Amino acid sequence: MPNDFPRQAPPTAPGPYGGPGQHGAPVPYIPGPSSAPGPYGTNPQFAPAPPLSMPSSLRAARTTTYVMVGLALLASVAVGVTEGARGAGAAFGGNIFGVALLVLACFYGRAGRGLRVTSIVIASVQILLGLSATMRGNIGGPIALVGAVVMVVLLGRASTGAWFRRPRTPGV
Repeated sequence: MPNDFPRQAPPTAPGPYGGPGQHGAPVPYIPGPSSAPGPYGTNPQFAPAPPLSMPSSLRAARTTTYVMVGLALLASVAVGVTEGARGAGAAFGGNIFGVALLVLACFYGRAGRGLRVTSIVIASVQILLGLSATMRGNIGGPIALVGAVVMVVLLGRASTGAWFRRPRTPGV
């Protein structure tokens, strides 16, 4: 009757270079983490490690959002002083999606890839609004346009994508 059980590893295995252990002593076979298949293949030793801290491109994108909205607010106040409330509203209106980006940027440290995609989509719409405002001669248009283009470029980087795809512990 054939043996249906798989063969087990011998109690001793050769050393790291094919021979016995140091000074000819047998080496016990202890399966380690590198012998177990992992999520990236059979050798997790060479698997890409998830980023431990927020990449500089994402920190720059978040700072760009803060600066973009701050400059748009200052521009609208300056226009409001010279032209009145209607001019101030028009100056800030070209950057209205920048405020949405500002709110999303507050969650870049905790959220997943859906936030990144949403930010890219909103920044793309902001590019169109900024371009439209720039063509009309609105002072807030170039601020919104340049800030949104920088956001799309920085959020599209591979390091930023790796940050949003990193494994997270539930509830933390």
